[in-house]
Amino acid sequence: MKLFLNILIICFVFLLSITSNSQNVTASIESDSILIGKELIYTIDVNSEKEENIIFPDSTSFAPFELISEFQIDTIKYEDGFVFSKKYGITSFDEGNYIIPKIKIQIGDKLFSTDSKKISVNLVEVDTTKQGLYDIKPPFDKFSTFEVFRLRLMNNYPIILFTLFLILILLFFRVQVVNFFNPLINIKPALRPIELIKKRLSDLEKINLDSKSNIKLFYSELTYALRSFFEKEVYEKALESTTGELILKLINLSEIKSFNISRKSIDRIEDIFKRADLVKFAKFLPEKNVIQNDLNIINEEVKLFSELLPEPSEEEKLKNLNYQKQAEKKLRNERLKIVSILAASLIFLLFIFSSFINGFQYTIDKITFNKNLRLLNKIWVKSEYGAPGIFVETPDALVRLNNNNDFLYDDYKIESQFYFSNSNESIEFFVSNYSSEFKIEPQKFQSILESSLDDLESRGLQNMLVKYEDFETKNKGKGLLISGTSDFKISDKKYKPGNYNVIGFLTETGFKTAILLTHEKRYVNEIRERIIKSIEVLKEEKK
Repeated sequence: MKLFLNILIICFVFLLSITSNSQNVTASIESDSILIGKELIYTIDVNSEKEENIIFPDSTSFAPFELISEFQIDTIKYEDGFVFSKKYGITSFDEGNYIIPKIKIQIGDKLFSTDSKKISVNLVEVDTTKQGLYDIKPPFDKFSTFEVFRLRLMNNYPIILFTLFLILILLFFRVQVVNFFNPLINIKPALRPIELIKKRLSDLEKINLDSKSNIKLFYSELTYALRSFFEKEVYEKALESTTGELILKLINLSEIKSFNISRKSIDRIEDIFKRADLVKFAKFLPEKNVIQNDLNIINEEVKLFSELLPEPSEEEKLKNLNYQKQAEKKLRNERLKIVSILAASLIFLLFIFSSFINGFQYTIDKITFNKNLRLLNKIWVKSEYGAPGIFVETPDALVRLNNNNDFLYDDYKIESQFYFSNSNESIEFFVSNYSSEFKIEPQKFQSILESSLDDLESRGLQNMLVKYEDFETKNKGKGLLISGTSDFKISDKKYKPGNYNVIGFLTETGFKTAILLTHEKRYVNEIRERIIKSIEVLKEEKK
């Protein structure tokens, strides 16, 4: 009987060993010491006789190390089973000796644990006498220049379309624009009276004399050209005188040698003037040969006039030049005035239109480059702070604080803290990661967050109104929110109203906080709401 009992015990132990060996979990590291910040590969191998549902650890299981990379599961099939292998890249940015605790792995409905691993994190020794010195490498941009340019185009497409439309208009009317803005092109040198009448007579030769209206126009222009010439060179009232008065004046001037014109020329001019009066007032229509002959006579007389008139003096030439300069200056000032009025009107209309669409205050802030509005409209940065940490989107990336950390707790160790603020510190944002040697109860977590209010009072916040509520992130992460209004101390006698938000997330190895302080200024509330809505935390898998 005793022998039979011993045989049963041996069989039970043998079966137990077979069962335990059918599923074996091992963990390995490539080295037991690394340099600070260097990646260490942590490998978990699962040996199993059949394919089962395996839940590997998440990123929170490697504390106090930070997870920086994670590889896909590698499956190898053997004759007697399978080997499931998964690698993790971990690192630490603090010097010292650390222990990776036993990591739990769920295979089917059973839990297995790996062995703990001791790892030393060493500083990098730098000896400048033995190593070469090199220039600092340029910073690496998250977005390429092309991507930043493309994003700016997308955000400013109305301005770009308006600019392209304006360029097309200018190209289409380029000749008119050049003529408008260059008065020298439009101001022609003033002609002498004798030169002007020659030009007018040359233009009369191009008139078609087949119609009554053209014949009447011909004689009107012909007599006007002669009267204008006499007005400027001979008789200053030639344009307002009748034909008889003008001829009488020419006879008197020829007799006193003031204008040495012959009596024959006067008679020929009188004959043409009388014929022109008949055409204009009596509807007389001379023959074409008579009209052409009248034009030839006037051309001959003009040649005689050019010999009678003296050459202009230097004083007259200078006077004519000064006149042109004054005319150019006057024309330029008029056009500058027109352009200024049109530009001011266009800007005013654009301002009214933008105010109607976007609001008056928004338009003013856009024109004056309001700093908070620029923060709200710029491309925001989304990143994770801590490993694992808090995902959040902010106008600029948060800066890691290595010294002089805020919001410290005596019983808890701060792993990392990050900070962001705008130029005048009307927005301050802190993200902190804390670790604990023991598990924190949810009932106690609220009192931990409440102690942050004491730190806020030490920073100058007064008259704080406190409100407690549950907080849920976009990815369904659960947390606790303490918020309210407060007065921010700016100086000994100056305070500004504002808001504070303290958000906490409890984890298995500690907790995380996000503290946002904002003053009451335009667009700050929109920035605050956007930051809070973007907060995410990694949800921990339930074991």
